[in-house]
Amino acid sequence: MKITDFFKQHKIVLQNKRLLVAASAGPDSMALLDMLVNLQREFGFTVFAAHFDHQLRSDSSTETEILQKYCAQNKVELFTGKWNKEEQPQLGIEAAARDARYLFLTNLAYAKQMDYLLTAHHGDDLLENILLKLIRSGNPEEMNSLQSVGKMHDITLLRPLLAYSKQELVEYDQKHRINYVVDSTNQEDETMRNRLRHHVIPLLKKENSNLLINALRFSKKMIQLTELVNEQVADIGQVEPFLGAWRVKTDKLINLSATEKNIFWQKIIWQKYHRRVNENLGTFAVVDYQGYSYLLKNKPEKAIQPFKVALDQPFAFKGKSYLLTTERQATLTEVGNFWLEKNSNFTAGSLIPGKKLILKNGERVKAKKKFAENTVPFALRLRCIAIYAENEPVFVEKCYQKQDFIPAGKRYFLYVS
Repeated sequence: MKITDFFKQHKIVLQNKRLLVAASAGPDSMALLDMLVNLQREFGFTVFAAHFDHQLRSDSSTETEILQKYCAQNKVELFTGKWNKEEQPQLGIEAAARDARYLFLTNLAYAKQMDYLLTAHHGDDLLENILLKLIRSGNPEEMNSLQSVGKMHDITLLRPLLAYSKQELVEYDQKHRINYVVDSTNQEDETMRNRLRHHVIPLLKKENSNLLINALRFSKKMIQLTELVNEQVADIGQVEPFLGAWRVKTDKLINLSATEKNIFWQKIIWQKYHRRVNENLGTFAVVDYQGYSYLLKNKPEKAIQPFKVALDQPFAFKGKSYLLTTERQATLTEVGNFWLEKNSNFTAGSLIPGKKLILKNGERVKAKKKFAENTVPFALRLRCIAIYAENEPVFVEKCYQKQDFIPAGKRYFLYVS
């Protein structure tokens, strides 16, 4: 039986485990639920079912009724939930419905201390997913989103039916006389998935009867290759945040080819921004400067003209909240500090082009020299907040602070929340 092969191949421990099945009352999930019910005594686990009613069709209550009847007959505990009408958006309802369903399932699995959450995705679903991703983006990593074993909100997610075809599951239900509901919207051609299902995939199956086997093989190989890339990225080390960008020492990338560096940054963009990009990195750019490689959002920075700020009063700069004070703040992150006479008039903003900074010996130095000394690339300099006292720069983030001790003065601290 393919489902038992799945548990053996993936070394899934079943003894004394609690398995929660995401059940829609469709032919796929009913087949999965019944298979597990028949296996639980042999393998020593307990099956539970969970059903989420999206309330998008007038007959959706029929699904709950079928599940209630099946679970009562087979002594399976059933948990149910509903998607309230007021929570349903006008646009993007399909994606929102999926998110609402998985939130319900993962919260339930956590609350009921389930060991595994199982869904009834099968080989046809996998093939459809691969073709959809090929059409929409061509990004290989997106094509293996239906993994046999994965994680969702820290819950182990299992898809034990990927080796089955849709037809096999329907035949299983018919053989075992299991009632199920057919979603009428699956018969329509409004979505791309349905058009592929009704018109494209049947033609491909005529060309090769082993098409689903090849799809599963492709998915497994993509997972292996992705894991290998992830290991290589991990070996390079962590990137560090810097002025709203991310950077890594350039020598850590020195042994990578241009293509490998590009793949590295694609992985970082996915990790940090949860966005898939291709070779051009989309709206991002990489800049090498003073021994570091910086990942930047490829958007020109605008200078913020200096504006008045009051001591101990929060103010905003580049979307962040700051506080200038003479008192240490244990709950805020310190940006820097400087010494100054009491009762100064402060302003804050970007560093005005051409401004020079006063050194401890009284000489003045161009700001670009201090930026360069502190490895701040030109593209990030306008992100550095500058504090002025009587129109004189006394602090510039990452590169300058007026530190000459003044006996009658005060030490000022700049914090960001």
